[in-house]
Amino acid sequence: MTETKNFEEILSELKKLVENLEMDEANLENSVKNFETGMDLIKKAEKILTEAQTKIETIELNQK
Repeated sequence: MTETKNFEEILSELKKLVENLEMDEANLENSVKNFETGMDLIKKAEKILTEAQTKIETIELNQK
């Protein structure tokens, strides 16, 4: 089962990943894993933002 996250949840996860990456005790393997996870989250966030932008543009066009 795939978990769908909203934009705010994705941002929260990204903040946690950044904190982990900034910690001195993070080893290289975990840092790379966190980076990969972060890139995946960014991709999902960008998709959500693109969908929202498209929806807003559609609403604006329908108002004219």
